[in-house]
Amino acid sequence: MYTLKRIFNPEIFQGKYKRNNYFEGWYYKIIDKSSENILAIIPGVAVSRHSEHSFIQFIDAKTGFTRYLTFPKQAFTYSEKELNVEIEGNHFNKQQMSLNLKDNDFSISGDIEFNDIVSFPKTLLNPGIMGPYSFVPFMECHHGIINIHSGLRGGLLFNGQSIDFTGGYGYVEKDWGKSFPHSWIWLQSNNFCHRDTSLMFSIASIPWFRHEFDGLIAFLRINGSFLRFATYTGAKIKELTVNDGILRVSIEDSEHILKLEASYGKGGILKAPKKGIMEVEITESITSTVKVELAEKPGRLIFRDVGENTGLELAGNYRKFATD
Repeated sequence: MYTLKRIFNPEIFQGKYKRNNYFEGWYYKIIDKSSENILAIIPGVAVSRHSEHSFIQFIDAKTGFTRYLTFPKQAFTYSEKELNVEIEGNHFNKQQMSLNLKDNDFSISGDIEFNDIVSFPKTLLNPGIMGPYSFVPFMECHHGIINIHSGLRGGLLFNGQSIDFTGGYGYVEKDWGKSFPHSWIWLQSNNFCHRDTSLMFSIASIPWFRHEFDGLIAFLRINGSFLRFATYTGAKIKELTVNDGILRVSIEDSEHILKLEASYGKGGILKAPKKGIMEVEITESITSTVKVELAEKPGRLIFRDVGENTGLELAGNYRKFATD
C-alpha cells in the first residue's frame, strides 16, 4: 500500500506489503576524523519468487574488502513510525548504528552515534530527492536521502583493531523497489575542506511505461544553503565524459552551473538487486576524489572545493550517458 506517510518519510521501511520481486536497503557511510578509516554498511531485505532473506553488506575502503552476510528474512524487524531496523542484534536508526557481525575471517562490533544531523529538506511537492516522482508507485527503483551530513561519536572493533570514529563524518541514504537501473553513475561526498559541504550526483536509466529516460538527481549543500539539480527541476547535463578513470560532469539550471571532476579510486565488489534477487555485482569506490565548482550564471565562480573519500559507482552501460 502506497501511503502518504511512507511517501513523506522515505527513511522508514517501505516494503511491509511486498511479497515478491522487492528489495530495500540503507547505506550507512562513516569516516573517521583522520580519514584513515572509511566504511560502508548496508542492511536490507530481498524477496523474490525463489528466495527471501535479509542481509548486511560491508565494504572497507582502505583495502577494498567486502562481505555480504545473509540472514533469514524473519530476522529483519522494523518500526512503522521511524527508521528503526534490526537484523540479529545489529541495529540501525537515524541516530545510531550498533554492529555485532562475525563470519569466518571477518568480525566487527561496536556502536556509532550520529550527531548534528543535517536531514534532507522536504516540501509538499518534493518529499524527497526524487521530487514529484516520489508520488509514482510503479517506479522500478526509489532513492532516498536520510542524513546529508553528520558528526560521529563512538568506535568499532574491526578484525581485532579498535577504531575511534569520534569527530568523523556520517552519511545515510537508501534505495527500494524491484531492481536497480540497468545503467547508472552515482557519486557522493561530504568530506570537504568546508566542513558543512555535502554533494550527491546520480544519473540513471529510468524505465517509463514502454520507454526509458535518463534521470538526473543531484544536490549540493554549501554554507547552509541547499541547491537541488534534477530532471524535474529543469536542470540539464551539458557535458559528461568518462576517460582514463576521470568523470567530468557539467550541469546547468536557470541560475547555476555545477562542474564536477571525479578521479576513480580503489573499489570493492557489492551486490545489487534485480527483481528482488541480489545477483548483480558492481564495483564501488569510496576512496575517490571529486573537484567541485559552482558558478552563478553567466559564469561568476562562487564556490570551489575538493571532496575526499568520495563514493563513486560506474555501473552497466554507463558510457551511454556521455555527451561526446
